Amino acid sequence: MLRKRLRILMKMNNLIIDISYHNGQVDLSKAKESISGVIARCSFGWSDKNIDKQWSNNASQANKLGIPLFAYHFCYARNESEAKKEANLALKACGNYDVSVIYYDLEYSDYQGSLSNEMYYKIAKAFCDEIEKAGYAVGIYANQDWFKTKLVNQGFSAWTLWIANYGSNNGYNNWDNKIQYNPFGNVLLHQFTSNAKKGVLKSIKGIDSKFLDCSYDHGLIKAFYKLKSTTANLQIGDIVHVKANSKWYDGQTIASFVFNNKYEVIQIKGDRVVIGVNGQVTGAISKNCIEKF
Repeated sequence: MLRKRLRILMKMNNLIIDISYHNGQVDLSKAKESISGVIARCSFGWSDKNIDKQWSNNASQANKLGIPLFAYHFCYARNESEAKKEANLALKACGNYDVSVIYYDLEYSDYQGSLSNEMYYKIAKAFCDEIEKAGYAVGIYANQDWFKTKLVNQGFSAWTLWIANYGSNNGYNNWDNKIQYNPFGNVLLHQFTSNAKKGVLKSIKGIDSKFLDCSYDHGLIKAFYKLKSTTANLQIGDIVHVKANSKWYDGQTIASFVFNNKYEVIQIKGDRVVIGVNGQVTGAISKNCIEKF
């Protein structure tokens, strides 16, 4: 796994796609040769049913293939209380996966109506505080006009920013890969088109949807993606613990007490690891759901 990730990083083309169920069921094993990373929608709003229908598929593929994975949650919150609920849903979705940054997608929605600039900041802070408390890096996504007119509170300087500006939206980066507007100096990602399959990613495979968003990486992967080597050299007999909110290899729910215990590695077969205590099997789990002591 570590070797695969190193190969991915060595061939970086600075193109990161963002995908959701709107893109259908993608095959990242085919798409990975054309991209450097993936930002997948994990969730929206705060209802338990609002985890993106393709999130699990997209996130698990990215992790298994060693593609840098980031997530975004689409905001519907009208106040701080709802924003905290949204953060909890995003954390629930991301808990089983290796996610480097969780972005808060701030765009206009009829549900929110028109909010004041100060309320947008309060909503963003409530969400971001919850995400950071859980140990994740957090960022803000919005279009360039919003960063100029709505998301102007100095507090936004606390987070990494992802800015959208399509220009003619012809599928190419018409800014010569340069950032034209950089609020607070914190922009590390520029979403420059929703028509990448008509331009820079004409040859991408594994994604059948007509439209595809694409961003240019101005340092996001370098700043936030860390190679996870804690299980790269995993061996039988190693002592591990199970990451919170993980599931067994077959998708079954794990009892809560399991997350508090130490286990030994009994068997390793590819990504599948059998763990137990004193030689007695407890269960089989994906390698990315455990960490070595």
